[in-house]
Amino acid sequence: MTGSTERYLMSKLTVRKTDVDFAGETSTNFARWKSIVGAAFPPLRMSLPGSKGFRGHVRAAGSNQLLMSHISSSAHIIERRPDLISKNDGGYLKLSLHLTGTSLMVQDGREVVLQPGDMTLYDTSRPYSMVHEEDFSFLVAMFPADVIRCVAPDAQSFAGLKIDGTTGLGAMVASYMHGLIKNLDELNGPTGERLSRIGLDLIGTLLADKLDALPQQGASVQLRQIYRYIEDHLPEPDLTPSSIAAAHFISIRHLHSLFRTEGHTVAAWIRTRRLEHCRQDLGDPLLAAQSVSEIAARWGFLDAGHFSKTFRQAFGVPPSSLRRSMR
Repeated sequence: MTGSTERYLMSKLTVRKTDVDFAGETSTNFARWKSIVGAAFPPLRMSLPGSKGFRGHVRAAGSNQLLMSHISSSAHIIERRPDLISKNDGGYLKLSLHLTGTSLMVQDGREVVLQPGDMTLYDTSRPYSMVHEEDFSFLVAMFPADVIRCVAPDAQSFAGLKIDGTTGLGAMVASYMHGLIKNLDELNGPTGERLSRIGLDLIGTLLADKLDALPQQGASVQLRQIYRYIEDHLPEPDLTPSSIAAAHFISIRHLHSLFRTEGHTVAAWIRTRRLEHCRQDLGDPLLAAQSVSEIAARWGFLDAGHFSKTFRQAFGVPPSSLRRSMR
């Protein structure tokens, strides 16, 4: 995750836990509802299909990488319109688990009817809409696309498709989402980073599994293999574009052309993932006895001075300061 995305998510979670009920007079409560929900997610347009009284309840909490929400509400329409989308919003994905009611979700020309037990993915960097014609409730896990790119680099291509949340990996992810919602204080506590990491690993595995079942172009399959290779070899100091290209029997030029379409270079991606692992480990209470330099070395940063400078450029603070604040 890039430094700008990290700071954006932190700003969105200034109120780290929200638990609000709305009921009664329609216009006033719906306006408050839009304000609270809008503070937690990238900008949305919400409208009521009728004039009946509005009721809603939202519970939300988040770590630095994962925002979990439980939303229940009267019927209304949610739209992520093109004019609301900004590069400053960050590249977020939302995985929703439908609990009650029936809703229609539309993205990229795909329409999916969601009923209890169904899951779907939507990409906030592109327009989408959700139509709730009756009372509904669902769980939402929101996270930067970059945090699962190492296992599912093309996860956005699954947006607007239905996932069964009652069987297999879908059921495992659904159970984990239920568990986090029931224990939101833990997500904000000292083990929140570790809990988020486990959840994101599960979500990434689920999406990678579903993507494997879809028809894939050669470049997409190759890129996914390369991302996974990089993730597996991050601790090795000699991980370079040359070694990656050699391991996949392709030229360095071809490797760079694959990453050019991703919006970053190979070297930048290696650095970003190493820094992110370091940030996670610095906030892990189980690793409190390890020094900053030991954690940096474990992820391929052998020069402590260079690591400190690079870390500060990415996250805005020195690693030791971030460690104290995360505790």
